[in-house]
Amino acid sequence: MSKQAFEEANEVFVDDRYEEAYELYTKALTNDDKTDSHFTSKVLSARAQCALKLKTFSDALNDSNNAIQLDENNIKAYLRKGIALYHQNLKEEALKTFIRGLEIDSANDQLKVWKEKCEKEFEEKKQSIAATVDKEKPSAIVNTEKEKLAAAAVPATPIPAKIKHSFYQNESAVTIQIPIKGLKKEQVQVQTTDTTLNVGTKIPATGTDYSLELDLAFSIDSSRTNYNVTGSNIEIKLYKRQAIQWTSLDAKSSAGKTQPPIPMCQAVTAKAPTYPSSSQRAKNWDQIEAQIKKDEKDNKEDMGDANTIFQQLYRDSDENTRRAMNKSMAESGGTCLNMNWEEVKKGKISCEPPDGMEWKKYDS
Repeated sequence: MSKQAFEEANEVFVDDRYEEAYELYTKALTNDDKTDSHFTSKVLSARAQCALKLKTFSDALNDSNNAIQLDENNIKAYLRKGIALYHQNLKEEALKTFIRGLEIDSANDQLKVWKEKCEKEFEEKKQSIAATVDKEKPSAIVNTEKEKLAAAAVPATPIPAKIKHSFYQNESAVTIQIPIKGLKKEQVQVQTTDTTLNVGTKIPATGTDYSLELDLAFSIDSSRTNYNVTGSNIEIKLYKRQAIQWTSLDAKSSAGKTQPPIPMCQAVTAKAPTYPSSSQRAKNWDQIEAQIKKDEKDNKEDMGDANTIFQQLYRDSDENTRRAMNKSMAESGGTCLNMNWEEVKKGKISCEPPDGMEWKKYDS
């Protein structure tokens, strides 16, 4: 019963129905017999992520702490605890949490991104304080003022914005589109592992943070991940490990769990459609095209290229034969080729147009 509620909560969460998902995660915890600490920790961590989406950061922090108590290796719990602390202006504690998570999993890209984000903000704040104090205060009290400003609370950071993303795919790659206007590529951070995606930026129109964190439905080749920023979209290309149909980006979605993965190359082996569909007699256009190409090839081999044949004849002929060819072609307007110099030299070669055609001199 608990695991069923957990699966339902994951599916609802993927659809961005966070309040309903939070209730289902709570139901899963209520029905949990607490015999599997790893599972209970997993549910608490999932509910913490849901609380982050609902911006109830104290609830997210509480669930994350409880998840860590049950499973000290729950990396997602450390990540969500750190994010909850960050949004409550407890950034020093948040940084320590991200560092602790990296001690367990040093390769976790999402923890690295948040750790670097905190460190960068601390450094910028430190430089700003030093510049302000040096400019406005006498040197005798500079150090004291710096200490006071350093101890002051850091202003609250804007809460991440919610923006719908979409994706399309072929058998080799999945392309994700995030509709945010006015961005430059250097303003967007994209991090992937073979099973996760993390995107972060600021929305130019509002100045608020945007982040997308996904446990991917299927594994990718993260070494080939690339992204581009257009005037209206962030486009991220993920390369598949397997040529299968993705019904969802998120591993939590149960959309594709009711049936085995569908190979995308299946359409290649299926029977191709015949056109036109309105015809009373079906035609195999692939076969017809192949026959046309074969006929063209056979004709070319039988007849050869006329210009090539003429060049070969001219090249292999003696001087008199070449004179005959040049004179006959020039005087007949290209309608007559005579290679016998004894005949050609006797007089002007008349024009002999094909049947049904008439020779007319070009009038300049």
